[in-house]
Amino acid sequence: MGPGSGPSEAAPRGRLGTMTAMPGFDDESHLDFVEGLRRFTLAEINPVAAEAVRERVAERRPESLDDLRAAAESVPLVGLRNRLLRSTQDMNWARVTAAYERLRPALEAELDDAAGRGPGRLELANDWEHPAYSADVHFHRQPGGYHDEPLAGYVYHYGTKVFHLGTNDRDEAKIARAHAVPGPADGSVARVLDIACSIGAMTVAFKDRWPDAEVWGVDSAAPLLRYAHARAVRLGADVVFSQRLAEDLRFPDGSFDVAYLGTILHEVPWEIALRAVAEARRVLRPGGVLVVHEMRQPDAPPEPWATYDRDFDTRFNGEPFAFRFVHGGIGAELERLFSTVEFTNGRTATWVCTA
Repeated sequence: MGPGSGPSEAAPRGRLGTMTAMPGFDDESHLDFVEGLRRFTLAEINPVAAEAVRERVAERRPESLDDLRAAAESVPLVGLRNRLLRSTQDMNWARVTAAYERLRPALEAELDDAAGRGPGRLELANDWEHPAYSADVHFHRQPGGYHDEPLAGYVYHYGTKVFHLGTNDRDEAKIARAHAVPGPADGSVARVLDIACSIGAMTVAFKDRWPDAEVWGVDSAAPLLRYAHARAVRLGADVVFSQRLAEDLRFPDGSFDVAYLGTILHEVPWEIALRAVAEARRVLRPGGVLVVHEMRQPDAPPEPWATYDRDFDTRFNGEPFAFRFVHGGIGAELERLFSTVEFTNGRTATWVCTA
């Protein structure tokens, strides 16, 4: 039998944090190994590879992105680092998808059972057409993508456990981020919008942050929304999930007090990213707050290793629009649209924008 193969389990074993547990301990231990290998790659190999590239390009400054690629990939440790990042991604998705396949009947029944139950509700379009820009993209190289695989939400949730290196098993990272989102200066928060909510972890966290508010999570991918709703029902969170596009929200002008755009703008073409921030501005009331959380923005001048690393992600990790976004200067567009913008560029980038 191959990895993750075996007899079909009738029901899941239970939960691991807020996730559906793997069907067997062999699956969990395999993924624990993958998580550890990813941690080792990022913590031990990545910094040394980065410094080696900096030393290499200091000898001769690259004149183009092709020159930078050639210089970086002449460093043997960079090849090892790249191979490990690609392989741990493949190992992660392969095991998670194979393991949940053994639970497919039970998991699909769980989604069906939750679809009409509360608290909260689920709104899916009857005549939905995937946006052309995302129809054939498997973001982060997740098998089956987000739109067509019914179990995409389960796969995404456990797969991102490995990405987060176990720091978000109980949504603790999302809860902390939601509680860091400021409300409007007047303190009034009646409606909150999580744009491109995926599996709804931030959406549920916003309900915890503002329990009396009406909280919406919108996304284009029906399988992610079905999982988000089932998960929210299980957690007792009264939130609404609705199938909508970030660039065409279909809400009235000025109808929300707080909006959040979390790591979505780099996953769409540049012109769609611009439309999405304009839509977020449109649905905010005067004094409302938009928080944009995204990939770290380039230094000035751009740091060679950061440029190479983002290019690698774009080429090899299902992030076809990321490089263009990071170097597009979204901050200037936010400053044009909003009355005030506070920008923080740390490990990731955050803009707090007041309408």
